[in-house]
Amino acid sequence: MIKRITIVLLTLILSSHLYGQEFKEKSYFKSRDFGQYFLADRYAPIVNLGLGWMIVQPSYDIDPEHRCVVPVAEPILGAQLPIYYYADVTRRWSVSIPVSFSVWFDYTEARTAPILNTDYRFAAMELNYSQKLNHSWIKNIGFKFIPFFHESTHVGDELLLDKVLDSIPMARINVSYETFELAVQINDPYDQKIKNHSGRLGAKFLWNPSKGYYTSDSLERSPNVEIKPSKRWIEPYLQYQYQNPDGWLSNDKMMFVFSTDLSLRVRYDYPFRFRNKEGEIETHHAGEAYQLCNNSLFGWKFINAKDEVSDVGAFFKFYWGINPHGQFRNIPLYPWFGINIVYDI
Repeated sequence: MIKRITIVLLTLILSSHLYGQEFKEKSYFKSRDFGQYFLADRYAPIVNLGLGWMIVQPSYDIDPEHRCVVPVAEPILGAQLPIYYYADVTRRWSVSIPVSFSVWFDYTEARTAPILNTDYRFAAMELNYSQKLNHSWIKNIGFKFIPFFHESTHVGDELLLDKVLDSIPMARINVSYETFELAVQINDPYDQKIKNHSGRLGAKFLWNPSKGYYTSDSLERSPNVEIKPSKRWIEPYLQYQYQNPDGWLSNDKMMFVFSTDLSLRVRYDYPFRFRNKEGEIETHHAGEAYQLCNNSLFGWKFINAKDEVSDVGAFFKFYWGINPHGQFRNIPLYPWFGINIVYDI
């Protein structure tokens, strides 16, 4: 399947050179001005500094006060390393390498302000292609193809040590997997300051479904913790993004943007345990299943001195779904609301 998809996309690109109109630009190491990640995409390789509030679960709370709602930080450092860019009158395509690193930490916990989880992501290559169309309401159609994407995660040492000292059985789950991704997009605004509705439909497919999303090293596994392998191997998503520089929420300094992501994420199949207020250890096991998750942002991209859309924006963010961080993707509920400062380079 990957081979066929690659052949189709390479054929489209080759036709740009052989049969396309006179191109505008062909260059190396130029960032693309199309096919950008939607702001609500949690995997977007951009700089995204998030501060907000979550309902804390005992599984990732080391404070003895058993808090309920706490502020946490979710900073992401990412970039899209440009390799090649091509554009003519009707077509654009580019090759880049996306990389990102994210941290989730409880910075208000009095003793250690622990890092709860870190995620590392990179792709060997990302291919983007866009074709303009002569249609009244579909201005263009684009494709994104990532043939190899890797993610690995690591639970925080302070959190793991606290559970071990409290004699709570907890395994360090090695969430590490590879996927390929394919998506189609309509109405790309091409980074222009225009009113626009854009949509993207895509999916991520495991390279090795028999391996799954995670493993558990027997040396790290605590007694009486059963780790079942994952069985599901695809995570589809639907995204929508709206921008309007002329509405009542915009002015000559900033443009209103709304972005949302609906995805079916795989909830992992292993238990989570914690000590309740009565001092007893409780075990919860939601089981593996597809769970609908929503990540939405609304706010503003700033307008620079050239009257162009800048790379910087400020947004309110709301997330509802499984916990998206590392091995905690077995926990079915993680509501989060906060403010995000975005630098989309």
